Amino acid sequence: MFQSCLTDPRENTQLLKRWRCGRIIMKGGKLQQIRRRWMPSTVSVAQVLWQMTYGRMDDDLCWLDYHQPLGMPGFLTLDYVRSGHKAGYQSFAGAVHVLDEIARARGAVAIVAHVTNGGISDRFMQRMGWQQHLQQWSGRHWIRRFYDGYPEPAIERYLT
Repeated sequence: MFQSCLTDPRENTQLLKRWRCGRIIMKGGKLQQIRRRWMPSTVSVAQVLWQMTYGRMDDDLCWLDYHQPLGMPGFLTLDYVRSGHKAGYQSFAGAVHVLDEIARARGAVAIVAHVTNGGISDRFMQRMGWQQHLQQWSGRHWIRRFYDGYPEPAIERYLT
């Protein structure tokens, strides 16, 4: 049977390992589902800036898109975060913890991200275990390394 979504990243790790691209969907601080995506998100900086100013939805959903770059099985890329006006800190933090669990299931050594939205502070990124990366490049590049192992699972509080 073909399955294209999960409600717990621990329930079918073999499936998560086969999905190269996915979307984590949170609502009210709880994981709704992880969906398989066929292609990585392609979002421009201009699109992110427009959505921050004019296109933010008035809901409590938070999406986090990720993918494994071709030829780089040890890495995941956090591609895009979409957060409605009513989505709180717990939804975004939960999505990041779910991404950690996906990295664990896939055996990833790191997650990388280019953070364009100024609403996601450096302090928050550091609190979530991310470090600044590629500082010689323009923009805000971050990495979450798992070279020394994975953090203790913190996913229970985010499951429905």
